[in-house]
Amino acid sequence: MRLSLPSPVILPAFCLLGCLAASPVLHPAQHQPSGRSDDAISVTSETAEYCARLRKSVDAELTAPSGAIALGMMEDARHLRAQGNLLCTQGHVRAGIERLRRALVLLKHAPEPR
Repeated sequence: MRLSLPSPVILPAFCLLGCLAASPVLHPAQHQPSGRSDDAISVTSETAEYCARLRKSVDAELTAPSGAIALGMMEDARHLRAQGNLLCTQGHVRAGIERLRRALVLLKHAPEPR
């Protein structure tokens, strides 16, 4: 009686199928909102309304007393705000939100000038 082994291609294919069948099903992470503070930027969908909300937040930070923010950072934030506003109005909401968020982070976390 002669035993024949499976071909070298078939054996790895069965192993791969077995590994796939045994692997866990991955589900997208569900982020639960933790305690909200007024300074927190909430994560929302990419909508024109969210662009407007971010734009208002950036404008509020820009009109705040500018003694705590260096002039160069203020100009960078203004430039990012203008780019973000333009992108949002042209329908490139995701890119606009990205620029507006960067402007807001720059303004809120800017080191004090010397």
